[in-house]
Amino acid sequence: MRVILVDDEGLALKDLERQLDKIGGIEIVGTFLCASDALERIEELKPDAAFLDIDMPEISGLEAAEQVHRLNGDIQIVFVTAYHEYAIKAFELAALDYILKPVNADRLARTVERLKLTEPSRPTSSEPPMAKVSCFERLTIEYGKSEPFAWRTVRAQELFAYMVYKRNQPVRKDILLELLWPNSEYKKAFTQLYTTVYQIRKSLEAAGLTIRLTNSGSDYYLDLGGNRYDVQEWELAYQALPELTPETADDHVAWLKEYTGDFLAENDYAWAENERQRLRDLWYNHALAISEMWKAAGFRKETLAIYGLMEQRYPFSEEVYFLTMQYHADNGDNGMAGIKYAQLCAMLKEEYDIQPSLAVRQWVESLKKRET
Repeated sequence: MRVILVDDEGLALKDLERQLDKIGGIEIVGTFLCASDALERIEELKPDAAFLDIDMPEISGLEAAEQVHRLNGDIQIVFVTAYHEYAIKAFELAALDYILKPVNADRLARTVERLKLTEPSRPTSSEPPMAKVSCFERLTIEYGKSEPFAWRTVRAQELFAYMVYKRNQPVRKDILLELLWPNSEYKKAFTQLYTTVYQIRKSLEAAGLTIRLTNSGSDYYLDLGGNRYDVQEWELAYQALPELTPETADDHVAWLKEYTGDFLAENDYAWAENERQRLRDLWYNHALAISEMWKAAGFRKETLAIYGLMEQRYPFSEEVYFLTMQYHADNGDNGMAGIKYAQLCAMLKEEYDIQPSLAVRQWVESLKKRET
């Protein structure tokens, strides 16, 4: 039976700890002088029960009990207080027991016996599955099961996505509050943060994953624990590519095709835009480098194939259409350049109800003049 003790009076806390040690059968996994510290470490310590003083500053025992139950409804609550008048409220909160100060040893022993009757059986451990976190196009976690990874709330999903983005580096709690709860009152926002972190941890635990979201005072830290991450793997593969030549081009094109969608495009988180653009630029610039290599080598079919791949990835990009138009014109095929321009006009009209840019229109006009 794992328990935590919370009391803002240090002497009372030590006395309760001493009496419980004397009774035996209880593992005290944490003692706290304020409820907020206890709430922060609930997931890490995994208590079966919490002994809470009721009359505490900042967060009372009654408020703490409500938050504990939101985090984990299986944790048993035992209130310890000097005041009778809290008894009714305590049992409204489904507390297992209510003990008056000064704590009587026999009375405490009966409480411990009641707690032992509620102690859950602990499952045997097994080898955790290796997971793959994917952020191209949308956030997904593949973990060896057919059913999708279950997120308790939309906010938990977004917080996890942000921590994956910031993986292996500390993230200050105040940054997370400003990012996810910018308009909430400070105390309420902290409670929401603790609850959301707990939800993430419970989801990871339920899936049996070794991904860990840990707390270090003012920061949180996500450790992927050796699990795979598609964006990281893609960038590492880029660094391992051989020098770009006609002979190695297939490896480079294969790398381009591993890019299956923009970073968290479907989730559409505002904070993800910089990373989304960085990865887009990496893909686009390398595709452009491959096309330039094929152009310089005089391989027309391969050059157009890369332009086609670029258009497939970014079908609403005027720049990609214009590259193809210029290439056809440079090769004396003004008819194909005109067809591509017509396709560009139709796309822009349908998607944005606009014309091509002035620069592109002027280029087309100059091309027509050269023909006459």
